[in-house]
Amino acid sequence: MNFSGNRFVRVFHWIAPVLLTFLVVFGRGFFGAPMGWMALIGLFVGPFVILAMYVAPIVVVFDRDARAARSTRLFYDIASWVTWAALLVMMFTLEDGGDAPPFGSVLSTWGWMSSEASSNIFAVALIIAFLGWVGTIVTAIIGVVDSRQGKRISVTTLTDR
Repeated sequence: MNFSGNRFVRVFHWIAPVLLTFLVVFGRGFFGAPMGWMALIGLFVGPFVILAMYVAPIVVVFDRDARAARSTRLFYDIASWVTWAALLVMMFTLEDGGDAPPFGSVLSTWGWMSSEASSNIFAVALIIAFLGWVGTIVTAIIGVVDSRQGKRISVTTLTDR
């Protein structure tokens, strides 16, 4: 068993789906970027994203070893941090289309990068967030399976014979 030293992920993975989805959709407005149609689209897509992000924390509830340690497994923590960081990058690089010319992202509104660069970074962050989300689900399932199995024969024991 390899558990993380702190319990931050064990608590924050219940808050993150709502908070980070809200920040991706509406956070750009807090940092000075104009809000457009993406806010309306986010109202409809956001609940599905929130439900999808709650799959992994619900699976982790069934991990007996993690529950006993009152923590989460290290690889689950890594996948969670990757997902959360990618969602924050998405918040800063999300372009918003309006009826007129498209509204720039937070970083392009601040003048730090062009709209094209911001869109490219957003696309990469979206892929990383999706892969991180899949990683949280996979590591949560592996943790549950690992906690429910009895004694297992290790690979080194089989090769020593």
